Amino acid sequence: MFFQKHPFSLLLAALVVFLASCAAPKSPTGGPVDTLPPVIIEEVSTPNQQTNFKEDEITITFDEWFTIKDVATQLVISPLMPEQPVVKQKGKSIVITLPDSLLEETTYTLNFGSAIADLNEGNVLENYAFVFSTGDVLDSVKMSGTVINAVTLTPAEGVWVMLYPVGIDSAVYKRKPEYVAKTNKEGKWAMSNIRADSFNVVALKDDNLNFLYDQDTELFGWIDYNIYTLRPTALLPEIKVFPKVRQPIIRDVIHTVPGWIKVIVDGPVPKQTPRFNPEVEGAVTAWDGDTLHVWYNAVKNYFGEAILLEDTTRIKIAPGASPISWPLRVTTVTSRLHPLATAQFNGTVPFELVDTARITLVNDSLGMVPFTLQTDSVNKKMISIDAAWKPLSKYTLTFLPGAVKDIWGRMNDTIRHTIVVVAADQFGDFTVIVDGLDSTKNYVVLVKTGEVASARFNIDLQASAQLKKSGMAPGKYTIEVIEDLNGNGIWDSGDYHTRRQPERKRFFTPDPLRAGWELETKITWQ
Repeated sequence: MFFQKHPFSLLLAALVVFLASCAAPKSPTGGPVDTLPPVIIEEVSTPNQQTNFKEDEITITFDEWFTIKDVATQLVISPLMPEQPVVKQKGKSIVITLPDSLLEETTYTLNFGSAIADLNEGNVLENYAFVFSTGDVLDSVKMSGTVINAVTLTPAEGVWVMLYPVGIDSAVYKRKPEYVAKTNKEGKWAMSNIRADSFNVVALKDDNLNFLYDQDTELFGWIDYNIYTLRPTALLPEIKVFPKVRQPIIRDVIHTVPGWIKVIVDGPVPKQTPRFNPEVEGAVTAWDGDTLHVWYNAVKNYFGEAILLEDTTRIKIAPGASPISWPLRVTTVTSRLHPLATAQFNGTVPFELVDTARITLVNDSLGMVPFTLQTDSVNKKMISIDAAWKPLSKYTLTFLPGAVKDIWGRMNDTIRHTIVVVAADQFGDFTVIVDGLDSTKNYVVLVKTGEVASARFNIDLQASAQLKKSGMAPGKYTIEVIEDLNGNGIWDSGDYHTRRQPERKRFFTPDPLRAGWELETKITWQ
């Protein structure tokens, strides 16, 4: 069945479609792609760079639709105002309502960072700044610089560089700074419209955004001397930010079986050893990173306290059964052995006695092979076996029953391990020549794979040194050189309270070490 439509109905439908298409906003099609950020229409905006500024509100109007985002983190106001201004978007304008009681005779800078971008293409108006003075003069001094992480020596992003008037040493703990700037991804910062004066310059990774150095986790650094703004432009020295040296505390105590307590200690290295109340009788202790292992007679079950400075942690009776019935195990540490290297083996509990008469080393073609055995004086779970290893050969190391006795009184059943000795040309030799050192200081050189040190050297009171390590596995290494000012063999962080900067260090990346090659690397400290 067909219906005849009235002409008026057709006209009305066409009109509705037309109006709907007019009401729906659409991005323009065709033409070149917009690559420009929004442009400020100066004629209808609050004039920038004003002196004797008395307005309560600032209006900034653009020539196109835009977005404003992350104002809380992107907008940097220097010097800080008594309260944060209220920032709103109205149509194509930004309206900033200022707080009361701005300082007199002061130049303020409002830097929007990367907060402003056009709506369609996202073109960012980078670092737009609105500047005004409540006095007769616009301050014009500019500063810039770089902040790096003292631990990783990489650019420190999102760090506040802050200026304080000189003469108040505790200002960073108690009051907000006068001028601030924030570092970008490259760790760079810039600050403008600063008054001519002298300042203390510090850098803070402000975790709680209160502009106070009041959190143990906050990275902090400073320039050792006062900065005088005598020149219109100044490039300041690099600032290293570092973690605060925390007081040692006991984070946890693990006591699941009699005879073995694990005390986990947070704090600086070298670790401070807790004391026990009552004392753990016959205890053998060893550190493994942050964990202090305490082994004792497994027939007993310790109950008491671990005490570290003012920190006391209760140690409950272990709920598990005595581990005396567990089998004594000896595991291999070495996989492929260099002909000049030493084979190493580990136990889970420190050894009390090793009887070499019950240990044999046999080569498939040579038969019984003489060897020397040594237990580690520090790591009492470690056994080292040395022999005149023959390249490209296989050995069988046998621990006969009763060869090993641990501090729990357990003795081994028969344990066999295969030692594979490979050709020396499957390894490489590493030579590092270091010069440019201060002969009145000590240095530590670490050859590292990731965070693990494959070789370690000490250079004491020398201007240069040649360091060599043979039989290293092929691969990529990093060389870390530490200026060891206190001679403790490790890198030490700084302490603002005592005005001690972190120890200096540098990283070097040599060419990869290849099998059968000797890699020589020359590095200059300064």
